[in-house]
Amino acid sequence: MLTMVSPQIRPLRPGERESTMAVIRRANAEFAAQVPEDLYASYLASAMDLEGRLAAGGDVLVAERDSRIVGTITYFREANDEGMGPGFPVGTAGLRATAVDPASRGLGLGVALVEACLERARADHRAAIALHTAGFMTAAMGLYERTGFVRDRSFDFPARDFFQNGSAADFTALAFVRRLG
Repeated sequence: MLTMVSPQIRPLRPGERESTMAVIRRANAEFAAQVPEDLYASYLASAMDLEGRLAAGGDVLVAERDSRIVGTITYFREANDEGMGPGFPVGTAGLRATAVDPASRGLGLGVALVEACLERARADHRAAIALHTAGFMTAAMGLYERTGFVRDRSFDFPARDFFQNGSAADFTALAFVRRLG
């Protein structure tokens, strides 16, 4: 039986980029067989682009357990800074690229990562926090729903607007929003 843990959630440190990208790679490996190869490659490259998210003003957070990086998430004070999809209302925070190492799933790490972003959004006096995910990411959607996010189809967008490949043509980025306050 797996036990819930209280991981340390903290900002990414400079020497941890490779280990964090390895977690993202392992966490997303299951999707390689579920989507076309070119879409998977584009998605994975985007998810692993820590430098791009940091440059856009994102705060890359990591979950540390037993002195190892076992999860990550990126928080944006302003969701629109991440450059994805239709614009959310000003004052909406964003989160992106949630990933938990498969060997550490079931311990509450995903919830802890999302809750860390919720705390930051409240401290930043944001009206809401939003994200986009994909229909094949059922575990992620369950995590977001368990933490109070609800689907908001008005912010969905065609993935081809973000991922520039033919396979993205029929894929919709699904929006989830959680109101705060």
